[in-house]
Amino acid sequence: MAGVTEQLAIHIANRKFGDLTAEEITVAKQCLLDYFGVTMAGRDEPLVQIIREPLLAEGGNPQASLVGEDRKVPASQAALLNGSAAHAHDYDDVHMAMSGHPTVPVAPAVLALAEREDKSGRALLQALIAGLDAECLIGRYVGGSHYARGFHATGTLGTFGAAAACANLLGLDVATTRHALVIAAEQAAGLKSMFGTMCKPFHAGKAAANGLLAAELAAGGFDSHLDALEVAQGFALTHSDAPSPADFEAALAQGGFVPNVLFKYHAACYMTHSAMEGARHLKSAHQIVANDIKEVKLQVDKGHFSVCNIQAPKTGLEAKFSLRFTTAMILNEVDTANIEGYTNALAADPRLVATRDKVTVLAHETPSRDTHIAIEMNDGNRYETDWNVAVPERDLALQWEKLTAKFLSLSPAVVGRANADAIVSQIRNLDSVDSLDVLLAHVRGRA
Repeated sequence: MAGVTEQLAIHIANRKFGDLTAEEITVAKQCLLDYFGVTMAGRDEPLVQIIREPLLAEGGNPQASLVGEDRKVPASQAALLNGSAAHAHDYDDVHMAMSGHPTVPVAPAVLALAEREDKSGRALLQALIAGLDAECLIGRYVGGSHYARGFHATGTLGTFGAAAACANLLGLDVATTRHALVIAAEQAAGLKSMFGTMCKPFHAGKAAANGLLAAELAAGGFDSHLDALEVAQGFALTHSDAPSPADFEAALAQGGFVPNVLFKYHAACYMTHSAMEGARHLKSAHQIVANDIKEVKLQVDKGHFSVCNIQAPKTGLEAKFSLRFTTAMILNEVDTANIEGYTNALAADPRLVATRDKVTVLAHETPSRDTHIAIEMNDGNRYETDWNVAVPERDLALQWEKLTAKFLSLSPAVVGRANADAIVSQIRNLDSVDSLDVLLAHVRGRA
């Protein structure tokens, strides 16, 4: 039987639009809409400005659009800048199969390449789905130990996803796609120790740029070891405790990863969302007032402790990775969807700090995706619930409504309401357009 790298290359090279389900196409469009919104929101963040300055000083051919900016730059620069901006607020989608953010490393790369090569909307969607598939398939192969070891899957697996999408868009054959994957393996990087710093969003941008480069080098004849995913001292055996070819093959046979993308409606680490939604439910159901709370206990999977358990965040960015603080925000009715709200001043707010210090985070005895939240009041009453946000929405019409509302809360301030409305319309009909020029003109705020 073919090895993992070859099987994955076959899957990517053979992914054709006519084989996609209506659900895959719809959710892929929704991923793009959400991507454009969060990228516009992150466009002017300090980390993006710092990355932008040396890149623009280099100059280069105007090949691909910067989201929310009337400027074109080389495709590699667009992938890096747009990818970093998209993850700046940690407000982008997630996928449990890869334990990371699937769209932000892939969309910037494949959009930049599609614009440069003047590809159709159908070709873009086909390639995007191939890239999202690749991330999830490798995620199943390397298993949970990859993330547990300290690797940020958005940066590592995202590099493979970007390479896969670009290889599919370029129409690379199986052998050349295989080289693209291996060249991606050489560049895949991202450390969880960087969470709460500018480096975390940078992981997404680098994954996009490196994946694009991998596909371009492979297309040019750059060679590599053909089995770098599974070979001794290759990616899986250096980045995972127990990579499983059986799990990979089962995932390959199962398919259907794109409809299981999970979208975020709080601008904070996704692992805090179940606690926030559970706290919101209890607060509403029992008219809880924060000052009347004696103690809050959160019980989460132990994996949360290395990701989002900053005990006393000092900055707005750190606050996004604090179960204690984000729960306190909900209990004090602070808008957790407001991307401008996560400030250093917020992290020091005495009212929020007081509630934060009433929150204790404990680990489940056995692995569990549920968050258990128990609130004890000063009057002796106790309220508790279990919550799990990692359940994909199957009502795609409702998901369109929610994502459109999110997009329209983020984009008009950057490109204007008329352009924002046009972007929604263009993406809904993306599979019927022969060129991306009109969509991207609106994305730059030009139309």
